[in-house]
Amino acid sequence: MTEYRVLSSEDATKHDVDIFAELVRSGGAVDEYFVRQGVNRPGAKLIFAESDGQAIGVAALKIPSDQYRSGLESGVKAGQPLLHEDYPYELGYVSVSPDHGKRGIGRKLVEIALELAEGKGIFATTSNPAMKDGILQQVGFFQVGNVWKNGKNETLHLLVRSAQKK
Repeated sequence: MTEYRVLSSEDATKHDVDIFAELVRSGGAVDEYFVRQGVNRPGAKLIFAESDGQAIGVAALKIPSDQYRSGLESGVKAGQPLLHEDYPYELGYVSVSPDHGKRGIGRKLVEIALELAEGKGIFATTSNPAMKDGILQQVGFFQVGNVWKNGKNETLHLLVRSAQKK
């Protein structure tokens, strides 16, 4: 049985962050340095999927820095405005161990992040077709802006989910 737990960046131990970073690193999408930087930012929420006491999936709800947000807004990347008041949160680092894929764990991690966002706007960047064309679209995200290449020559997409009326 899969259990889920949420930690704030302030409550996460070094061990928690190490486990989180390792799961994301093993997925190969994000450099570990940036993962650690993102999950240690004030206000970040780390979401763990666990089975038999072992982390099998992770995701984060982050409050992106102005510098990161500006970089995405530039024409070099998405070229799309991401005003803090419209999109205060970023969904990131969604990663599930390959041994536990195709069981709905990734979607559940995303749904928990959306609950934590309390209906506020949220954005995500991804190069993963299953995230872009599957999970994120299924929960109300849509692609905006330009696509761009990262340092690994992967094509990245910016997706947003507007604030939800209560």
